Amino acid sequence: MANIALTSRCNLSCKYCFANELVGNGTADITMENFIKALEFSLPDGEVGLIGGEPLLHKSINEILSILNSTPEIMRVTLYTNGIYLNKIKRESIHHKIHFLVNVNSKDDIGEKAYKSLKANIKDLLFYTTRDRVTLGVNIYKENQDFTDILSLLDEFLFRRVRLSVVIPIDKGEGAFNYFMRMKKTLLSFCKELGKRNIAPCYDCNAIPECVYTDDEKELLASLPYENEHERRVFMGEASVCAPIVDIYPDMKASRCFGMSDYKVNIDDFKSISDLKNHFFMEIDSRLVHKTTKEECKNCYKQRVFGCFGGCLCYK
Repeated sequence: MANIALTSRCNLSCKYCFANELVGNGTADITMENFIKALEFSLPDGEVGLIGGEPLLHKSINEILSILNSTPEIMRVTLYTNGIYLNKIKRESIHHKIHFLVNVNSKDDIGEKAYKSLKANIKDLLFYTTRDRVTLGVNIYKENQDFTDILSLLDEFLFRRVRLSVVIPIDKGEGAFNYFMRMKKTLLSFCKELGKRNIAPCYDCNAIPECVYTDDEKELLASLPYENEHERRVFMGEASVCAPIVDIYPDMKASRCFGMSDYKVNIDDFKSISDLKNHFFMEIDSRLVHKTTKEECKNCYKQRVFGCFGGCLCYK
């Protein structure tokens, strides 16, 4: 899947956002000409994501959705949003192929007014679309994080699935393993609450390795109500799903993903999105998968068979 960044603007300034170098530092919105160009480049995948910044800030968001709705080669669209401006989308733009990943934050993070808008917009969205097309995303970014407001949204709107991300810290100096060891207590605390509510967790791409957990902690994770075996294996650290996604920016440059955004190329230099993904795999993945997160990883079977990347490749 390719993600097309509609804008570098965002209405929030989350301290934990690892895309800060790309977001909020300019006013670049993608032109409609460049959007069509990025879309045509992405057609072979049959699926696109709309990212930002906050994609709903683009003045032509409804026109963009209309174009995607009428493009038969695109079977699925995922709109990544903080939800505060979901009311900008016209109801007729919500085609059955449009899915929503709403990254939710607490009142302390975004303020009472924004949280109130988020809540009202989720309620309206669920009124005129199907629940299976809306997923809430939670960013775990600090120790002892308070999830009260987020759990309230999950409870009120009866969500049975939530997407989690232990965010990549802006300063990666302590390394993946030490960072995960420090953050796992907060993650497990949230997972306990999900288990009580029979809510299935799934990971964003930054999966925590199995070796981080004790046997008791693995037992807790194993008890969670995953939607399928694949998501259970990834969440338990038994498998990795890291692969080039391709983020295309308003200037038609692209990176493997946000985590690798310091290395960009022009999409004009590639025949197709498959060609570009192969380029990123050869230039980034094939070089980094063999690097180990810590000394003990060198003798790990999963490391040798590419079953574990020791967390996000950007740590390497």
